[in-house]
Formats: sequence, C-alpha cells, structure tokens
Amino acid sequence: MINIGIIGFGKMGRIRTESLEKTGNVEIIKVYEKNQSEDINYPQAKNYDEVITDPNIDAVVLCLPNNLNFPLTIEALNNGKHVFCEKPPAFTVSEVKEIIKVEKETGKKLMYGFNHRHHDAVMKIRELLDSGEYGKVLWMRGRYGKSVDETYFDNWRSKKELAGGGILLDQGIHMLDLFYI
Repeated sequence: MINIGIIGFGKMGRIRTESLEKTGNVEIIKVYEKNQSEDINYPQAKNYDEVITDPNIDAVVLCLPNNLNFPLTIEALNNGKHVFCEKPPAFTVSEVKEIIKVEKETGKKLMYGFNHRHHDAVMKIRELLDSGEYGKVLWMRGRYGKSVDETYFDNWRSKKELAGGGILLDQGIHMLDLFYI
C-alpha cells in the first residue's frame, strides 16, 4: 500500500485521486486544498507543508498553478517523497536542471502529468512510426488549443506570474511532449 498526499484538489486533483483509487494499492492519507470544502472526503491539511512533511506519506501528487510546481517538487523530493506533478516542471532550464539534480540525489521517483502520450490514438501512431512501415518522420506540425470562456481571466491560467509562458507552457507543452516521444 502506498500512502498518498494530494496538494491541490481542484479539477485535476480530483481526477488524479479518482484514478489512484481505482488502482486499489493506494490510500489517500491527506489532502490540501486552499479553498477547503466539506465535499472533500479525506483528512484535510491546513497547508501544503503539512502534507509534504508527514512521515506517513510516501508520495505526493501536486495539482497546482504552474508557479508552484518547481518549489514544491523540490521540497517534496527533499522530504523523501516520490512525486507526481502536473506539467510544466518549471519555468526555466536552470530550474529543470535543479529538479533533475535533486531527483538523482534523493533517489525518489518523479513523474509529470504528460497524460496525452497514454491516449490510445497516440500510442497507435507511435507503434506505426516505430514499425517503419511509413518511412522516417521528416517534420511534424501540431495544433493545440485551450477552451476559453468568459471566466478565463478570473483563472490563474491567465496570469503570467502563476501560469508562466501562456498557452505554450501551460497546454502546448503537451504537443511538444508528443513530438518528442
């Protein structure tokens, strides 16, 4: 049994929790959501440090605004936790290098939420490309968007200091990941 702490229990935190529960080999020990709510059916932490420093938690799931991914990943790894973090890992190359360094030093597992690579259609095209049946890929082009409504500017995704690099860093990073794999 893997004891899990969830930091950020909005849409993605709830989706990740649902997936974790389906595995049958995890227990959600504690959840931190800054907007605490009675509809959270897990013990709630008062802050994210309470989750990260809890000795009973083996792994932490980070589902937060982008600006918190780097510092909380580093903090969780340094506190002996395995980490699953939504993307992007960080805002700069030097921050990504720091994450890699700390992951190696701690020996803990780290994974990012590049979930599109696990979609059936993507796995099928990867299989076809690997087979060589259609030759070598010479170039690629992608298109990716984010649905936006009248509430978009009320959301952290519209604020550079929280989201980082706009749609490219927030959602377009999925397309870059697919080009890489």
